[in-house]
Amino acid sequence: MHYEPILPPVFLWGLAILSMVVFGLLAARRGADLFEKIAGLVRTAAIAGLVLIIGLRPMTERSSMDVETKNLDVLFVVDDTLSMWALDYNGRNTRMSGVRKDCAYIMERLQGANFGLIRYENTARILAPFTQDRDNVQDALRTIDMPDSYYARGSSLDVPYDAMEQLLVSSSKKDGRQTILFFFTDGEVTEEDSVFSYKDLSQYVDGGAVLGYGTEKGGRMRDTYGTEIYDYQSHETAVSKIDEMNLKLLADDLGIDYIHMEQSENVRYLTDAILAGSSTATGSKRTVVYEDVYYYYAWPVLIVLALEIILLIRRGRLL
Repeated sequence: MHYEPILPPVFLWGLAILSMVVFGLLAARRGADLFEKIAGLVRTAAIAGLVLIIGLRPMTERSSMDVETKNLDVLFVVDDTLSMWALDYNGRNTRMSGVRKDCAYIMERLQGANFGLIRYENTARILAPFTQDRDNVQDALRTIDMPDSYYARGSSLDVPYDAMEQLLVSSSKKDGRQTILFFFTDGEVTEEDSVFSYKDLSQYVDGGAVLGYGTEKGGRMRDTYGTEIYDYQSHETAVSKIDEMNLKLLADDLGIDYIHMEQSENVRYLTDAILAGSSTATGSKRTVVYEDVYYYYAWPVLIVLALEIILLIRRGRLL
């Protein structure tokens, strides 16, 4: 039995003992016979004990479960440069909010796959190696914060190359698995000497897409303090625009589709195709799962309380 108390156990025990002492003193002062006093204390003890158990939130442990797995390793590469926080995704939302939403959609559509996550800005970082724990990937996505505009450097699409190569090569070494890549970016490159080519990595990719964010009109950008960023060259508020030429070049290098993302359903046709080409296996996943059982004690509490109310009405006093 496992416990996840809703309040500190010391507080719960103290409350139970205090209620017993108070009701005991009240019972001792009443003029009822000994049997009535004992019966009242027993009912009070039952209520206090059951409420204590509910407060401790008992849970049963299940150490394994049957799951369906797919022969897919799905890698998310997320551009976390300042332009990905521009306000032109599906209205005036940040591009990053769209990335988080679309990642969740893809994971839901490709349930049973392994998922990995790389984020990059000035440097690249593997936030999650391939795992079936979708919650872990979602938590990692939530840790991606807007970069500070004072420290953000220029944008370059070649930053995540080495991290991508590491995970893609490791996936390609697994027998019978397909490696799927989703690259989330607006394609904006601001470093003048930036040159990128991902052709050498295409041999490790079996499918996926470059997902483009932003609009031709562009979106305004704010810093971490909520203030619009000023462009000292144009002497106007900074605006970031999608660069579809870079996005299509990137997709061609990797041998995958390019999709301009305005809503999550834009990628549905691709996830359908990936599912159609994947295989499914059912197995037992060794994991620890806890299930609540505190509600088993709720009915006895209600029954004893109902009995106490009936007795209270009949005799016109508490004990």
